[in-house]
Amino acid sequence: DLKGSIPSKIGHLLNLTSLILSFNEITGTVPTGIANLSNLELLHLHDNRLQGTVPRLALKGQTKSSFIADCGSPSEFDSPLDCPDCTMCCNSYQQCDVTTATKRFGVWAGVVMGLVFGFLCLVLLASLLQRKGLYQCFSLKSDAYDTVGKDSVYCFFLSNSITAWVLAIVVLVAQVICFSAYIDGATLVFDSDKDWVYQYVCPRDNLACRMTSDNGGLGWIFFAIFLAVHLLSDAVHGLKLVWSAPRYGLSWKTCQCLFGGLCLCSISALALYSSVVYNVAISRSNLELIFNTVILLFVNDLDEKMYSCLETIRPKWMKMTCDNIKTTFSNNSDSGEEIDGEEIKGAILEHRGRIVELEEGIEVYKVNVTTLEDELNTLKESIVLQREEYNKLFEIVQMIYQCSNTFTSHEVEEKIRQAKNFMKQPVGKEKTNKNISDPARGINKEAETCTEKLNKDHPPKRTKSKRSRNRRR
Repeated sequence: DLKGSIPSKIGHLLNLTSLILSFNEITGTVPTGIANLSNLELLHLHDNRLQGTVPRLALKGQTKSSFIADCGSPSEFDSPLDCPDCTMCCNSYQQCDVTTATKRFGVWAGVVMGLVFGFLCLVLLASLLQRKGLYQCFSLKSDAYDTVGKDSVYCFFLSNSITAWVLAIVVLVAQVICFSAYIDGATLVFDSDKDWVYQYVCPRDNLACRMTSDNGGLGWIFFAIFLAVHLLSDAVHGLKLVWSAPRYGLSWKTCQCLFGGLCLCSISALALYSSVVYNVAISRSNLELIFNTVILLFVNDLDEKMYSCLETIRPKWMKMTCDNIKTTFSNNSDSGEEIDGEEIKGAILEHRGRIVELEEGIEVYKVNVTTLEDELNTLKESIVLQREEYNKLFEIVQMIYQCSNTFTSHEVEEKIRQAKNFMKQPVGKEKTNKNISDPARGINKEAETCTEKLNKDHPPKRTKSKRSRNRRR
């Protein structure tokens, strides 16, 4: 290992093409004579204890590993070595990165927010044109409360409660601060210590530096899926709010919808931008990429977590506030909404179709009622006839019991035979309803029982035939 300082006479070596002094313990400053080395193509000064400023070099670096010095952060000194023409800067951890990778993402964050605001203005303009009938895109049927999302404190922007507005603004400011901190930490500035992770390493046994990042396509695919699942709904809700704002005319409701939609879309865009730049800055593997994405999306869900906490802590106040928003922004209360003629015609035709369907259904019900009335009358007539037959049969049975001792057995048998023949005749009409029981069946059983009893008590007398009389003679 070399110690000491670089001699000032090194600038006299005009034909020098390579100067490799890395991985030593050289101290002091870099002599200004290096600027005279017009043929110098390779200069490695990293992993030393040099301070100050490296002079401007005559030639520009041809590759990423041409001019390397300890100009990255963190450094072993209060301020790292200043090297304006270096192609790569290294820090005290022997990690390096190219100087062309210097990025100030904070400036681009303002540009992204401006683009989002311009896009929302176009959406608002398109909604106004559709309301005036100049342009037809799509119609939003849901109310503002359903549009903003029922599980987010950003729905408080639709409330008239000052407390609700303060809570929503506090969550909004907290999210903006967190995302801004991530964007600022992702900025690569070699003279200040940020969260950026250098992605190159320059080994001792090789003059070329190699990249250590192994982010693959699989990690970025999961990254895109996570962002789409978590951010797409909020972005769409914000667009719907901006689109539905003109329906309320020039009123405070319009301002509430515009502000709520602007906040939802801005936070979604800021979460997307900060997630991308922070993963570009510090993720050097697929696992780190997914891990950092989950943390950033947790910040994006801060509004929903706050809503859940308020429902647990103050349920009555939350119910009152949400009911107030529902009442104010329900479709039935949109008296200032401008409805075009096409929507009215469509509604009228729809109601007419429903009326026709109802009338047809009423006619069917009338026919069914008439049929049921006819069947009921038939059943009533059958019941009346059955009662009459029942009474007749009952009289016959009583007569049989009363006259059982008066008539002879032959006469009793004749009466029973007449009763049986009478019971075999059809009762009432040809067919009666199956659901109605036939009382004649029970009477038939009684008549048969009565007949058996009569035969037992009064057995019929046998008459002698002519042949037996002749035999006696």
